[in-house]
Amino acid sequence: MTDRRPNTTASARRRSMRRPGLGSLIILGAIVVGVGLVTPSINQLIEQQVRISELRQDIDEANQQTQALRTEQRRWSDPAYIRSQARGRLLFVNPGDTSYTVLDSGKQIAMRVPIEVSVEQHTTTTDSNALYLDSLIRAAKADEQPQDDQADQEKP
Repeated sequence: MTDRRPNTTASARRRSMRRPGLGSLIILGAIVVGVGLVTPSINQLIEQQVRISELRQDIDEANQQTQALRTEQRRWSDPAYIRSQARGRLLFVNPGDTSYTVLDSGKQIAMRVPIEVSVEQHTTTTDSNALYLDSLIRAAKADEQPQDDQADQEKP
């Protein structure tokens, strides 16, 4: 009798070391195509969910603002509130009441000295275009390191 066991192990090793078959490549290709088709849909879904949450926040803020305006509207329908606002904001008084205005007497009001203004006209002797050009040149050279001969010229 011959022992076939070593042959089976050797053939199993050969099969495991073979290149992937056509079926494996087709499955791999299908997976790649599937992922490529699904990815934009998932991105769109995520963007829509973010937009929905932003819109819900906007709706909540609008509801809060609406509630605050309704509360303010109810206040203004109360005659006592209207009276208190007229007294505080517009300084209205009821008939027979006396209105007092309190001034701060602790501060001395300084008399303002009029400022003397010159009426003489002055003319400039410099050329504005040359100053502008010089400014542009200096701004362009602001980042450069000074040269040795320039440093010597700047020092007196």
